[in-house]
Amino acid sequence: MRIPVEEVDQRMAAAEGKSLEDVLEVFEVFASGSLTDEVYILEDVGGKRIAIAPAALKQRHKPPAPA
Repeated sequence: MRIPVEEVDQRMAAAEGKSLEDVLEVFEVFASGSLTDEVYILEDVGGKRIAIAPAALKQRHKPPAPA
């Protein structure tokens, strides 16, 4: 499955306080330096659902560091 970055940004804005993993309903999000406009969802990688997202998107939606 592929999701446009704009749609992910909209989902994140609507789900304030949730992580990128929660919004995408995946175990983990991996950053890719070569992706720019889509997030790829892979259904069964080692028994888990994961996402591969543009590095800039992952950085933009990185949770704040604990105080």
